[in-house]
Amino acid sequence: MPTPFDDLIHTLFPVLLPWLSQAIPPKTTLCLHCLSELPATHFHLSNSNSLVQLLQQLIHQLKYMNKEQLGSLFGTQLGQKLIDSPFSSCDLVVPIPIHKRRQRQRGYNQVSQFGQQLARQLQIDCVPHNLVRHKATKTLVRLNAHQRAAQIKNAFSVVDTSVFAGKHLLLVDDVVTTGTTLSEAANCLLQIEDVQVSVATIAFAKSPLP
Repeated sequence: MPTPFDDLIHTLFPVLLPWLSQAIPPKTTLCLHCLSELPATHFHLSNSNSLVQLLQQLIHQLKYMNKEQLGSLFGTQLGQKLIDSPFSSCDLVVPIPIHKRRQRQRGYNQVSQFGQQLARQLQIDCVPHNLVRHKATKTLVRLNAHQRAAQIKNAFSVVDTSVFAGKHLLLVDDVVTTGTTLSEAANCLLQIEDVQVSVATIAFAKSPLP
């Protein structure tokens, strides 16, 4: 519970939303207006929409500006929607890993908090370290689908296949662009006996690179 001292600190040093230049209450990640403006895809119900400007800014903050709390927020929001969907049959949440070199540079995996909160809402375990990215790749942002596929081929491996054997895995990432990374990771997991793989992401880029 915020104290009068917390209120004073917040008054003197308010937390600002960079895309709106306005203050938000203490211990708040997004204001109610921003939450209401987030473009839900409802992919778990089969519809879709595009990655709009607000969400692009939030993903950038999450991925490059050390705003891990946004991952927690998105995980909670999506997890609540998946409870009464076919995704509720998942046994484990598996975040897409980043290479250890990139994790040292960035300091965190932007998908970890998203996966953990998603698992908490679904009341299942999140397993962040059994799927590993052993191949270092260049940034995929400006590559087309063919170039991405070449970069990411054979990039993933599993430490202990028995952890995933016979399980329905929910593979999670931040954004689907061409689907190359998720496909490669899913193909790696599907080599394990009796594994089923579903996918959940924070956002979907409607018009990927050719």
